[in-house]
Amino acid sequence: MAFIPARRAGYSANFTITYVMKTIQTVIEETSEQRAILNENIVLMAKAQNFSVSSCYEHNETNTFRMHHINYPILRERFGLPAQLAVVANKYACAAVKTTLRKKMSRQPKFSGTFIHYDKRSSTINLVKGTASLLTKEGRIKFTFFIPKYFRKYTDWDVKESNLVKCRDGRFRLMISIEKPTIISSKKGNVLGIDRGINNLIATSDGWLYDSSHVFSIKKKYAGLGSRLQSKGTHSASRHLNKVRGREQRFMRDVNHVISRRLVDSVGKDGVIALEKLNGIREARHRRKQNWLFSNWAFYQLEQFLTYKGEEIGVAVEFVRAKDTSRTCSICGHCDKSQRQGSAFVCKACGVVLHADLNASVNILHKYTLAG
Repeated sequence: MAFIPARRAGYSANFTITYVMKTIQTVIEETSEQRAILNENIVLMAKAQNFSVSSCYEHNETNTFRMHHINYPILRERFGLPAQLAVVANKYACAAVKTTLRKKMSRQPKFSGTFIHYDKRSSTINLVKGTASLLTKEGRIKFTFFIPKYFRKYTDWDVKESNLVKCRDGRFRLMISIEKPTIISSKKGNVLGIDRGINNLIATSDGWLYDSSHVFSIKKKYAGLGSRLQSKGTHSASRHLNKVRGREQRFMRDVNHVISRRLVDSVGKDGVIALEKLNGIREARHRRKQNWLFSNWAFYQLEQFLTYKGEEIGVAVEFVRAKDTSRTCSICGHCDKSQRQGSAFVCKACGVVLHADLNASVNILHKYTLAG
């Protein structure tokens, strides 16, 4: 049966299909012989990628297609890489050089032998059985892997690609990227406006506030400890500093997970979360306390969490301009810079007194609704 596009059939589709992506971290259960093969191949792959990087600079070229014709025969003959891995080595090298040149970095990128990228042509992965077959210089090797309990609910998703990663403890893990199509209806349900601020990290148009005092105290604690360790300059202090930074990142990630889960669940299926655009927020001029928050709170990470959690149940994340959302009365629409007085918003036109952050979140809701 032929597929008839919605418009040609005389009606318009009231939904869109998006692909939700996740990454599953699995632990490989390899033999000592297999581990030796993987170690050899991951080192070989790094050498091949570093050769490809040097070749890009030598030929003053970063186009993957053109460099493929230059590097591919050498990667196959000199390094003995299988065809698909030779393609991957050239691709990642070109991408690394492009990034280096775009950021105007003086040093050439260098691969240290920590991962090998696999696609569907160079690997076969069965999530249900927990088995994998990966391409190596010696041919394909097969092994089993362990999926943590939390990720077992995703075994019916489609495998897209994977990365074989060598960890610091010498063990190998297979990071598997999976995807699943999700239908998002164009007939929107609940809409939630969200304002991100200083005293309250989150304020929502339905009246929820996430106070920032706890986050400030924890992050100041880590900042002070990090400053003291950095001033020592010893190897021991440097190792400790990395651990502290790791704990801080995990803390902030947990905060964003908690916030994003609550927000998505409160909206429900086919709903919309409206956020203000924060483009250029780090470059803008703010008060000292604002600068500290904007550079330390993972705004973009929260947006990512909201997006992927929302896609799982059909919630869309949309953005509106932030201009005047904190100066405008959400009741009568009067706009005046002086109406915001600390955490209070006092309208000079209608006299209403509102919580400033909650008022801004309602304005964000109004902006999205009017734009729609």
